[in-house]
Amino acid sequence: MRRMLENVMEKKMCVLDEAKECDGCLECEVCDLDPTKICDNCGKCLNIREYAAIKIDRVYTDPEEYEKTQKK
Repeated sequence: MRRMLENVMEKKMCVLDEAKECDGCLECEVCDLDPTKICDNCGKCLNIREYAAIKIDRVYTDPEEYEKTQKK
């Protein structure tokens, strides 16, 4: 029981202002793109794509050849 009370009494700091204790204002839950809406983690503000691509310039099958090109 005592441990439970200690956890409840721990101070939680504001994620937007590290010097401020969380007061439950929920400003951190507001959508960055639409301030009239609660964030639903859609990711639109993060510019997340459904796919990613990389360009492969070369494939090495011989480790010695790879090491030679790395020294250049």
